[in-house]
Amino acid sequence: MDRDIVQKAKTVEISRRSFLKKSAIITSGAMLSCDELFAQSSTKVLKLHNVHLNKTFYAPFFEKNYYKLSGLFEVNKALVDYRAKEITRIDVKLINLLYEIKQHIGHDVEFNVLSGYRTKRTNDMLRRKSEGVAKNSYHIKGMAVDINVPHVSLRKLRDIAIGLQKGGVGYYPRHGFVHVDVGPVRSWRRG
Repeated sequence: MDRDIVQKAKTVEISRRSFLKKSAIITSGAMLSCDELFAQSSTKVLKLHNVHLNKTFYAPFFEKNYYKLSGLFEVNKALVDYRAKEITRIDVKLINLLYEIKQHIGHDVEFNVLSGYRTKRTNDMLRRKSEGVAKNSYHIKGMAVDINVPHVSLRKLRDIAIGLQKGGVGYYPRHGFVHVDVGPVRSWRRG
């Protein structure tokens, strides 16, 4: 008989906990706008066109409050070091930064990727050819990408990235791209 009472008490406690948890979620939800609730539960997707591979990667990388490994892997493939034919794990902060830039531009944005991950060997080779390549580039760490967006001015792209204050922003109008990284906040212009 005592066992029955203990079991009922546990059932009531679990139900009470469940009720309190759901109430807290509903109450906190009431403080958020509909847009904020939708943003928290929506799928985050990037479309990345690697210009050297002439291939577009569709990467749904976040859904139902979890990162999706398949989407993250698509980003890794899109930002491949095409010279060395090697990929690395791209920093999730960079992926989220690209998503934030996309949100400021519009929902159907496709980034052109000119340079993503670079092996140290590729970076050293590029340094010998150009003075604008950093020895310890964030590209080597999977924390940087050089991009442009069709039908969006480089100036607008640069201004959005600078406004977000999430890392470095390099403006390369003569070469047709904006560099973004998730290192320290800073900006520069070349060409």
